[in-house]
Amino acid sequence: MGPDDSPDADFSSRPFSSRPKLAAAGWARSALLVIAVLLACNVTLLVGLHTGRWDASDFFCPYFMLVADHARHGELLLWTPLVEGGCPAGFDPEVGALSPLTVGLAAVLGPSERAFCVYWLTIWGLAGLGVLLLARHYRAPTWLACVASIGYMFSAVFTNQTEYTAYLVVMSALPWTLWRLEVALERQRLRPAEAGAIWGLAALSGYPAMIIIGECYLGLVVLGRLWVGTSPAATQPLERVVSGRMLRTFLIIAVFGVVSLVVLSPAYFGFLHELRGYSDRSDAVPRSEAVSADALAPKALSTFASPYLAVAGTQRDNRLWYTDIAMCSIYLSPILVIMALAALWMRPRDAFRWWLAGVGLLCLAAAVGGTFPLRGWLYDALPPMRYFRHSAMFRCYYVLTVVVLAILAGRDLKDAVTERATRCWKQITVLSIGAAVAALAALIVVCVAANLSRGNLPTELLAAVQVLLVWGGTAVLAFLAWKNTRTQRSSIGRHLVRLCILDAVLTVVLSQPTMFTDRRKIWPDVEAAHVSSVDLTSQGVARVSSWAAGPRSPLNACLVGKVPVLHSFNVLRNELYTESMKQPLLAASALGSERIWFASKVSLEPLDKTTLRRLSARSETLGCPCLVLSDPAEVTRKSVPPEIDSAALQSTSLESLPPASRCPVQLRRYDGRCLEFNVTCPEDGWLLVTDRWAPSWQAWVNDLPRRVWIGNLVFRAVPVERGENRVRFQYRPLGYPWLVVGSWLMLALVSVSSVIASGKRSSKK
Repeated sequence: MGPDDSPDADFSSRPFSSRPKLAAAGWARSALLVIAVLLACNVTLLVGLHTGRWDASDFFCPYFMLVADHARHGELLLWTPLVEGGCPAGFDPEVGALSPLTVGLAAVLGPSERAFCVYWLTIWGLAGLGVLLLARHYRAPTWLACVASIGYMFSAVFTNQTEYTAYLVVMSALPWTLWRLEVALERQRLRPAEAGAIWGLAALSGYPAMIIIGECYLGLVVLGRLWVGTSPAATQPLERVVSGRMLRTFLIIAVFGVVSLVVLSPAYFGFLHELRGYSDRSDAVPRSEAVSADALAPKALSTFASPYLAVAGTQRDNRLWYTDIAMCSIYLSPILVIMALAALWMRPRDAFRWWLAGVGLLCLAAAVGGTFPLRGWLYDALPPMRYFRHSAMFRCYYVLTVVVLAILAGRDLKDAVTERATRCWKQITVLSIGAAVAALAALIVVCVAANLSRGNLPTELLAAVQVLLVWGGTAVLAFLAWKNTRTQRSSIGRHLVRLCILDAVLTVVLSQPTMFTDRRKIWPDVEAAHVSSVDLTSQGVARVSSWAAGPRSPLNACLVGKVPVLHSFNVLRNELYTESMKQPLLAASALGSERIWFASKVSLEPLDKTTLRRLSARSETLGCPCLVLSDPAEVTRKSVPPEIDSAALQSTSLESLPPASRCPVQLRRYDGRCLEFNVTCPEDGWLLVTDRWAPSWQAWVNDLPRRVWIGNLVFRAVPVERGENRVRFQYRPLGYPWLVVGSWLMLALVSVSSVIASGKRSSKK
């Protein structure tokens, strides 16, 4: 037996390798248990009593149904004219319109709220299975793997941020990515394509900021593995082994990066290209806003004690902190928190564990925003960190780090001999008692400080019961494991799993305000108004200000009923659009069934608020809108071929512009990719189409290509001739469909190669 083969050998001083053969049936039962707990805790979703709260209902579910409608018509969602005058929703990664997983499930399950809940639970369940596989790879005992999986699924990452489906996608994919990346690093083979494919797939339907942070997190883990987690073979010179491992590691990282970039390219290339001039999200967020907006309040760190404290600390009458209720919790199963601390205590010389702990603390430090300077340093040093706010999202990676450390502690317990195991359980007992006292004190202090009303007393008592049962129960079980023999300790793991399941159930009960709402008050009317067709030609170009199927309809119910609206929930915000639609005349110009305008004279103006004020003032003077043009090159920085440029632009002073007139049209086609109509114009001039402008819209007038100008700061305008004009707008995103084909082909190739490689390994065994 070599120095690295003994049970007490330093685990992280070598790659995670030489794991023993584990009973497949035992791990299969563990997976079934994890899924059963998930379904049991969400039974109200399955039977139709509850649905997702806030963004889950207002944004993600309606868009999932729209993706399903497009998929069942053999199309991918690229642009929708239903939201705020039109939106390149397909290139917003949060929607998942270019993800084969999202599109495939939407096509199979269909456009319904119940189908979205199945999709939602599928993502949630994949998180648990990913942690289970990671624990199996790290050679943890099955009981600890179950605790880690269930604890992670019912941590604050999922129970407090349930509404943010795009967040869940990223945090579900991260354990899978880490697992396959660790396998590649362990075997030192160029097989990290699986990790790259998983991460790229997550990016196609995940929140972009979470993907950026996740890339940095994975990079730090790999750096730690390379720097402090490498042990050279005894028979080779140190320099040769280390240099060889470093070279292979860098090649592994390169393959991971290339594969993930190819897979995520359709959504992110489109996101970067289509948002220029359409949304302010293409610009960097001001530093103060990026650092402070929705940062985790230091007082909210007390939420480690109970999931209820996220609710208690954000009561309307006496808020203890101003972090959003969905982003203010760091709660994780007490068993995992204690095991993570024990992982450091049991092996104080293990550099890689301290590296992981440091990464977790850095994530927590970034989450508190301006309270600690780290978030500001990241903003200054890393340009991608300048394009998002919500600093509290960093805490999600702290939670995962705690789970990984807990898994490592479980592996130590599994391999420890009798005397060392007794010492380990003694350490866990001491930590458990201290943590239980701290958790109970935090619960009491927060509840007293919040000065909650008597109506919350039953919930407070339930929260106290959870703290006593779970935190205290962990201490009791650890004490019994310490005092009993190795044989008697075999049942302790099963009791800890039961305790973790109890914690999951109580967490769901206490987290109801952040997870679910009554489905029966929202979705029956909306689903009854569902229109499956994605072709709007039959209903014309009519648009309304807003639309709801019932008194409590989701904000984006228009996506379900296929009703174009001017005001809805669009995350791709544009301040010029928001301000212009607050002007009554400008907003009215984009409503009704006659919302296409003709103007004989126009003014060329820059895209800014000053132009908006002047345009609004002139329109008020005229009693109807006039037409202002802006050069698309101002935002796209792209030259236009002369063959599609319009004739010499005759610009007039804005203050002397004549009024525009409504221009009835004969509609030929209207959907997410095309607007085609015939129109008769009294003279040569310009046509304002009150559908939103984006860089990939192209136009033909009388079969001749014409440049699409930005009209009235946010809409489309083209030059027309006197008499009959055949006008066609076509949405042709740059790189489509070839980027999608390349992305999906890469996923297919990696999947097939993985299956073949797995079959070869099985045959060798």
